[in-house]
Amino acid sequence: MLKKKEAIIIGAGLAGATVANILAKKNYKIIVYEKNNFIGGNCFDYYRKNILIHKYGPHIFHTNKKEIYDFVCKYTKLNNFINKVYVRHKNLLFPLPINFTSIKIIAKDDANYIIQKLKKKFGKTKLITLSQLKQINDAKIKKFYHFIFQNVYANYTAKMWGVKFDKVNPKTINRVKIILGDEHNYFPQDKYQGLPINTYTQMITKMFEHKNIKINLKIDGKKVLKFDFKNKKIYLNKTKFNGLIFYCGSLDELANYKFGILPYRSLKIEFLLKKMKKFQQNAIINYPSHPKMTRICEYKLMTQQKNIDNTIISKEYPKPFILSNKQCNHRFYPIINKKNLVKYNRYLRLFKIFPNFYPLGRLGLYKYFDMDDTIEYAMKLANSFH
Repeated sequence: MLKKKEAIIIGAGLAGATVANILAKKNYKIIVYEKNNFIGGNCFDYYRKNILIHKYGPHIFHTNKKEIYDFVCKYTKLNNFINKVYVRHKNLLFPLPINFTSIKIIAKDDANYIIQKLKKKFGKTKLITLSQLKQINDAKIKKFYHFIFQNVYANYTAKMWGVKFDKVNPKTINRVKIILGDEHNYFPQDKYQGLPINTYTQMITKMFEHKNIKINLKIDGKKVLKFDFKNKKIYLNKTKFNGLIFYCGSLDELANYKFGILPYRSLKIEFLLKKMKKFQQNAIINYPSHPKMTRICEYKLMTQQKNIDNTIISKEYPKPFILSNKQCNHRFYPIINKKNLVKYNRYLRLFKIFPNFYPLGRLGLYKYFDMDDTIEYAMKLANSFH
């Protein structure tokens, strides 16, 4: 049991802010260490030429859980933006996830036949997976399946994860559904969607605003913490620390890569100022057939900024995470497979000897988390303490 209600949080992103917010209200004294000169983690956004952009690519909040939505709404108001993604393949432009509109554009003369077959087989079912489509024994549907498999999913996924399609975790593909209808919504299962009407940075700043929270920017938490594995003790600035420690970084880095580097995918994001009011039809357009680029995002269309003559787009180029390469040394997506999970669990066991140490967030837990997943996990963890 803690003698004092104290906590250290390494990382001032969404996970760290959620834990800090809840524990501060329980009268914990909290110190936050953030190695960057800004808070917000991967959600960090800022203005460039009066246009709000996201430093680490587009972030769109979405959830079907009212508790998570209500928590976010304490610190911001959402603009109710619905993410309507398009796919550009040669001269075709069609909605993603694939819906009846997509089928009409892709299959043309066979479209009505395919739609009626799907309606008959699945009835009132709203969403199906690519795997379910593959299992239908019909020549025209198989032809359609092979087209979208290769030109929408396989190329994009291979670029995104840097592997052949058959090596990708099946859950990755089935995250994006096929909609049996004309609804155009990238997150069709999520009732609550949008971006802050101000900024993510302001939202997270408000989450940290409490008399019990002190934030230290431009200080790497790994440099102020020392782990004595032999005696199972943790020191903060050379003084033994018995409070709670929440670590939002990658465990391999904290352990000085004792068991090797945990693999991640990174992104090269190229921001371009365009002297026009609007660059593309929708906020996000995927380019699965492009040899290197995955998508183009136009931020003004997400943030719904008006009366600005210019616009800013970003082009994304997936890369392997390479620690020594400045262009791709930011961890974006953990590569979750059996081999990598074995390595991660070795690191996890290494730190589990410390009963007051808790990994947190996408990096600390080596999981693919959306924003609502991040908040939900952090809320449950923080609420487990009195």
